[in-house]
Amino acid sequence: MAKPFRQGRFHIRKNEEVYSGQHSEIESITLSVGKHSVDLLRKKFRGYDIEFMDGPKWHTFLKEHGYPVIPTWRYDAENKVDYLTDLRRGGTHRVIDFCGGQENYETVHVSNMEELKADVEGLLNKSADDGLFINEPNIFFDVEISTGVAKILLGDLRELGYDLDLDQTPSRDQIYANNDRILKGHMSRLAEIAK
Repeated sequence: MAKPFRQGRFHIRKNEEVYSGQHSEIESITLSVGKHSVDLLRKKFRGYDIEFMDGPKWHTFLKEHGYPVIPTWRYDAENKVDYLTDLRRGGTHRVIDFCGGQENYETVHVSNMEELKADVEGLLNKSADDGLFINEPNIFFDVEISTGVAKILLGDLRELGYDLDLDQTPSRDQIYANNDRILKGHMSRLAEIAK
């Protein structure tokens, strides 16, 4: 579940800049307290306050309902900064989101494509049953480089859900059709770069 980040309790060491874009700036950091340390991504959000709080709210909801999400999500509402698990795990994993740079389209070894397809089908049905409208930036793949085992995650949560300006709530069939298009599109792109 997403929780507020407690300022001043931790020592933070910046490791590298990961991404700088129109809506956010992401850097790799090591957070430590005493002898315990953890590698995280610090994401500085650029946008409206109401949009910033969408991420933590969705993370809490999804985790409580059994969806595959990033394990750690801490947020600093005052400064609009998120602290998230660095899924790269020191280079042992590769994160593919198909909404970023060209490195997302480099060949990757995926050893469990059939299992991953079953996981995607489960996510498709669960999301349609729950009325959860998935958008392109929400889907991440976490691939363990040494084994090729891939997992699907819901990552960028600020664009999750349907547009509340719609005249009516989408039906299960409409949500299923949308999510099927999004999930199958991501799986098709993953299949193209999988070896």
